[in-house]
Amino acid sequence: MPTHQPRYSKEEKNNVKTVLIKDGSYILTTDENDEVAVSRAKSILIKDGIIQKIMPAGEEQSLIKDVDLVYDAGLRGGIVLTPGFINAHAHPPMYLLRSATLLRNEFSTTEESLVVARKIEQAMSTEDQTTAALGDFTEQQKMGTTFVLSHYHTPAATRAAAREAKIRLVDAVSIASKTDPNASLEKAVQTFSDVDELISPGLTIHTMERASVAELKSVKQVMEKYQNVILTIHCGETVAEVESSIKKHGKRPIEVLAEAGLLNERLVLSHAVHFTSDEIKLLVEHNVGVVHLPTSNRIHKSGEFKYAEFFAHNGTKKIALGTDSVISKSKLDIVSEAFQSKMLHQNSTYPVSYGTLFKMMTINGARVLNQDATVGKILPGYKADISFWKLKDRAFIPYDFENPETLIGNLISHAGNTVRDLMINGQFVISNRKHALINESKLLEELQQRHIQLRDRIG
Repeated sequence: MPTHQPRYSKEEKNNVKTVLIKDGSYILTTDENDEVAVSRAKSILIKDGIIQKIMPAGEEQSLIKDVDLVYDAGLRGGIVLTPGFINAHAHPPMYLLRSATLLRNEFSTTEESLVVARKIEQAMSTEDQTTAALGDFTEQQKMGTTFVLSHYHTPAATRAAAREAKIRLVDAVSIASKTDPNASLEKAVQTFSDVDELISPGLTIHTMERASVAELKSVKQVMEKYQNVILTIHCGETVAEVESSIKKHGKRPIEVLAEAGLLNERLVLSHAVHFTSDEIKLLVEHNVGVVHLPTSNRIHKSGEFKYAEFFAHNGTKKIALGTDSVISKSKLDIVSEAFQSKMLHQNSTYPVSYGTLFKMMTINGARVLNQDATVGKILPGYKADISFWKLKDRAFIPYDFENPETLIGNLISHAGNTVRDLMINGQFVISNRKHALINESKLLEELQQRHIQLRDRIG
């Protein structure tokens, strides 16, 4: 059988059913009790995309003859294994907007740049959107992300790109959008059948002022009928957004959601900056997921996330991280979001530990997306979504051999690293730092061409 670290044909990739990861230097994960766990010198057996067994290195010898592929993680200084990271809030088809909305001068406002962004978005074709989403997904994969929640209104394009990149996706389709006036709940529901092993359905409302009370009641009925559907909303992002909800509904966003019966474990609120202490307590009581976007909030001057309030109400297990889009962040690296969180909350009454940040990128993200029983950990029974990091790398070395949890601190502090390999659902999609399924050179050329064409199209 072949031994990784290979470049192997597409036919071989499709035929790999059983993988043995041999002699991993370190596994960084959370255990059955959600505690950060670091183990040395382990081998992992994977079959049909599921982790079957984790064993001390050396015990795997009897299994080698029965597997399709052996990945020797002990070569060239060793490998650090982490769960694939989870990005709980992104806008993949906006990737073509990179550089197009740079503020003209220091006196331009964020809202002015967003007006330009919407003009570009409305000029995009389905082919533009698909190429853009593919650029977004592949960039995220190269930085260790295996699972993304997409908040957008282009299911055909987003899902086509996700299938090509082989990334795990919750595709939350807009029912009330600032960009697409034709978005509706009826159209979004029609996409629920277009799912597979990697793609799950979702709904999104851009902000609360975009939806009527009648629409919210209809959303509740849909979610009662389809128990696997997630609803995500930009909520509490700015003071203006909260005031718009009050102007439309006579109530703050959380009050409106509470009256509509939508506060539950399948609701995901992104940004979540401008909430009162009582609102935060209510969100925790109803097990609502929250996505922290520190870089986006800082760039757009939205305000600061009240981590200490969530901590005080014992609500940190449902806090995940997100990148937002390329107009809100320099690169789509979820690890740098963890580092931004560390810096932002460094002087808080309840500072955020590296272990907590690691959970935000892994099991918390899975929990927020209501899939914590299947992804977010390297344990038997979980999906084989795994990031492979080179140990002999400046992102990790030097570290304290007696305290290997320092590897987590190093990984986060030196954010922006590229994975050596990446596995999603038991299949390698990044191999030797290159995408195994996508010709990245051609993709970059197409992204540039479409970007220029869009700028010309809108003048």
